[in-house]
Amino acid sequence: METEIIVALGIFLGCFLRSFLPWLKKNSQAAKAGQQFKWENRYVWTLVFNLVVALIATILILPTFKAPSEYIFSFAFMFGWASQDIVNKIAG
Repeated sequence: METEIIVALGIFLGCFLRSFLPWLKKNSQAAKAGQQFKWENRYVWTLVFNLVVALIATILILPTFKAPSEYIFSFAFMFGWASQDIVNKIAG
């Protein structure tokens, strides 16, 4: 598989899971409390914004990064997760 595809998948999964897992937890807690947790569109916009930023940054960084090919997915996943976490903290 091409390195670029692996990187894109890693970044997408990192960003997506960083947004989805907290929502899943909040939704579960709200259900236990008998409340309904509302999905907010800002979650989607922060995800889309960060995907674009993370992909551009990774495309610029990846050629200079000398990681073994078996670690590329892990690098991309962690980069996607961390950058989504930063964007979520800033967006509030």
